[in-house]
Amino acid sequence: MYHEISDGIYITSETTDEAGSFPAYHSHNVYEIYILTSGRRDMYVGTGIYAARAGDAVLIPPHMPHRSCGKTPYSGICVEFSDGYLEGLTAFERDEVREGFKKRVVPIDTAALGDPAGGKREYLLTLAGLISAGRDTADERRTESDLSPIGNYIQEHYRELRGLDAIADRFGISKSYLCRVFKKQTGITVIEYMNRLRVQHAVKLLQETELSVNEIAAASGFDSVIYFNRVFKRVRGVTPKEERKKSRENWSFAAAENVCSI
Repeated sequence: MYHEISDGIYITSETTDEAGSFPAYHSHNVYEIYILTSGRRDMYVGTGIYAARAGDAVLIPPHMPHRSCGKTPYSGICVEFSDGYLEGLTAFERDEVREGFKKRVVPIDTAALGDPAGGKREYLLTLAGLISAGRDTADERRTESDLSPIGNYIQEHYRELRGLDAIADRFGISKSYLCRVFKKQTGITVIEYMNRLRVQHAVKLLQETELSVNEIAAASGFDSVIYFNRVFKRVRGVTPKEERKKSRENWSFAAAENVCSI
């Protein structure tokens, strides 16, 4: 389902009595803060895997692939907002909010947040203040199966990587081991992960430049515009030309039916 957000903010909550997973890596062009209020979740951000617990705020920058899973009931609050929304804040407020996204997992006092019904702007600024004052515990929360080194390498080089040989050689492992472990931990293949990063880069270029589709395909790491169009349609549900047309009209992002996409 697609929700349209034009220079806005969504704050939603969810509670489940069952274990649940968001099985596939996904991403969108808005900022997301997920606050776990009860239970435990394994939060996959990029290819970092963090064991989050109640009271943690997990920060996900725009265009960063992410997912979550867990074996216990949980509840949480999802805060999503666009760059356009931030433009309505003061320069100091914008800087404080954006600075928080340099952190990944920050324990906060959820009781200090109050109710978003009292004002979304006030809620976001209170949250930003708590994150600013808090300590990033990402290194402490990484799981033993964390793939961050491989993920970071892919995120830095996905536009020039061709196949899996360079990745396997870089980390001294076989391609079969790389594929098996990556798929087990992330739920998608290495190639699919690279393609999702390439598509997100292409979305940004479609939205912010007047480059042709052929030029964007090459700039995003695709050797073939035909393959680019096919992958783009599978990931985004629309063609690159349709994406560009839509972006001229709305600031949009894909989300789950309850808006929260974690």
